[in-house]
Formats: sequence, structure tokens, C-alpha cells
Amino acid sequence: MRGSFRVVLAAVLVAFTLPATAQNLTKVRFIHEWRFEGHVAPFLVALDKGYYKEEGLDVTIDPGTGSVDGINRIAAGTYDIGQMDLNALIKYRDAKEATQVKAVLITYNSPPFAILTLKKNNIASPKDLEGKILGAPAADAAYAHWPILAELNNVDSSKVKIENVGFPVREALLAQGQVDAVTAFSSNLLGVKAAGVPEEEAGMLLMRDFGLDLYGSALMVNPTFMQNNPEAVKGFVRATIRGFFDAFADPEGAIESILKHNPVAKTDIELERLKLVTKLSFLTDDVRQNGFGDADVERLSRSIDQLGIAFDFKNKPAATDVFTSEFLPPKEERMVK
Repeated sequence: MRGSFRVVLAAVLVAFTLPATAQNLTKVRFIHEWRFEGHVAPFLVALDKGYYKEEGLDVTIDPGTGSVDGINRIAAGTYDIGQMDLNALIKYRDAKEATQVKAVLITYNSPPFAILTLKKNNIASPKDLEGKILGAPAADAAYAHWPILAELNNVDSSKVKIENVGFPVREALLAQGQVDAVTAFSSNLLGVKAAGVPEEEAGMLLMRDFGLDLYGSALMVNPTFMQNNPEAVKGFVRATIRGFFDAFADPEGAIESILKHNPVAKTDIELERLKLVTKLSFLTDDVRQNGFGDADVERLSRSIDQLGIAFDFKNKPAATDVFTSEFLPPKEERMVK
């Protein structure tokens, strides 16, 4: 009996010592808006390097199927935190009964929405699309902002033929000349190249360069989780920023995390994707000057007004309804070295 007591006592002591850290970790269920491609690397880097665990978090990361579905999952509490399109959140919050999901970290300082074309088509501005065929998947997030782009650039939309095309064939139709341009994300430029178009012959108009004052994707949090676990949210934000900074400094190393979590990914393609999204959306001039992750309230307010061009608001949210900076570390810790 005495020997058995010692064994039990030893087991109890071990339970209260060695695994204490693991026992105290706060579980965080995170969903990304899309599958594990190059631009998702910063999150997986933070996971693989233990940055979340250092913040006292037990994090799981799942791929998603788009922002609308993802926001609904966060709102329902199926996930605690996620990265989704901030503009989709703004539209979601327009409903009176909407759960008060709020963003806490801007990751895409510039949205990825773009018009892809071929240089031989002589489309250098949105106005040049008049008299052309624009291929656009009906559910495409970039296409959802086409009315805004058209109005801001005095495009006569009646002179632009919109052709509904499928996502899988969008880039191929452009390469084959069946459409003159397509709405897409900037990273879909890789798909145009994959369809046989040499890089020097492909063209891209970033909507941000033509007046869209929108942000792109952001970390957003279930309100109950936010209220009950404010330190966990702060820790998640800090760890995520570390992951982004590592990916900026060493994109080649960051892609190793993509390959670990998505073994069928191709190194060269995903590395190019990460570098392209970093250059155009993550690490903008604004981020270099003002730090990573915060939102300018005036710009965010203007973006909400712009969304009203294409979306019929009933209960238009304010900038402070959809974003808070209270969980961000100090600016000096968010400056990219």
C-alpha cells in the first residue's frame, strides 16, 4: 500500500509541475479565409515556431472556404478568431441581428482586388475597359467592387460587356483572348502565367491604385471570446505579428511551414505568391511608415462610404463598430525593421 501511495503521489506531483504550462494554455480555434497557400505562411510560421504557445495559447489553424462562410462560423462561436475580408465583415454588421464580430489586426493594408489583363489589350486604366469584355465570376470578391471602381473612374458601365466566367477557367479565358480582362485577386496573376502568358506580357490594375480606399483582410474575433479572454486576444495578435515579420525577413523559410501543412503545395509557386502578396498588400508604404496592423479611422470610414456605392446599407456600421486597436501592441513593436 505504501508503495502504491508513493506512485500515486508522484503522479499527482508530476501533474502539478511538468505539464502545468500545457494545462494553463488557452485554446484558440482559428480559421483562415482560404486554403494553405503562400500568403498563409505567417500564421503557420507563428504556430510552428511556438509563438502562440509562448503567449499561453493552444492554437489550431484550419483552412476556410471564403470570408462569408468564415465570418458566420466566427459569429456562431465555432471558431474564436479568424482572418477574413474586412469589407465582408462591414456588410455582415449591417444586419441589425448580426453578432458583433470585430476586427483587431489589419493584415492586408491594401486589398488584393484587381483587374488582370494582357498588355496587348491596351488597358492601362479602368476607363480603358469601355468597349471591352470583362470576365467576372459572379461570386468573385473583386467583382463585387467593380461598381465602385467604375464610378470612381467615370467608367460608362453600359459600354463594358460583363461575361460571367467560372473561377477554374478565368485565367485560361484571358490567356486565350476570349475576354479582354478579368476581375481577380492580385495573386491570380500566377494563374495567368500558368496559363502560358509570359510575365512581361501580363498586366494588372490594382483597384487600390485607382481610388478604392478599402482595406483587405483582417483578424476578427468572436465577441464572447473577446470579452472573456482579452489577454489571449492580445497574445494571439502579438504572436501573429511575429509570424508576419519572420515571413517578411525570410520568405523562403516561411514556405517550409506551408509545405509542412500542405504537402501538395509547390515551393516555387507558393514562394512567389507570398512575395507578391507581401509586396502588394502586406508590406505597403503605409505599413512601413506607420507600423503593421492598425487601421486609420478616417480611411476606414471612407471605405465604408465607398462600399455604399455597391451595397445598399440599411444600418451602416461605423468604423469603430468593425475595428478596434485596443488589442494591438505599441506602435514601436509593430514597425517593420
